[in-house]
Amino acid sequence: ALASRLSRLQAVSNRLQVVTAASGVLVIDDTFNANPASARAALALLSSLAVSGRRVVVTPGMIELGSLQYGENLALAQQVLAHGAELVVVGRTNAVPLSIGAERRAMRVDTRDEAVTWVRSNLA
Repeated sequence: ALASRLSRLQAVSNRLQVVTAASGVLVIDDTFNANPASARAALALLSSLAVSGRRVVVTPGMIELGSLQYGENLALAQQVLAHGAELVVVGRTNAVPLSIGAERRAMRVDTRDEAVTWVRSNLA
């Protein structure tokens, strides 16, 4: 009975969902309440997928981490590079630690809409 009910559970939207955009770009959507553990899981998933093109992480960084926020975002950017991905930073809130962690190789855009435009222009 329990197994039957578990098999009917649906994934929660925006939590480590892998979707293919109309352009063919593979997207890992982990936008709901990102935290250090979920970010590491998303990067591990990104590294495990067989893709022929670029790997790009688009993020505003993690928020609501108190005194850990700067360091966690710095570490996130370092992990992005370690996984062989490029980084696009959305907004200003975590731009400094993300940029420093990415060795100043991160692209930065101001808004989510600009990030979507960048992805469509550069990855489609």
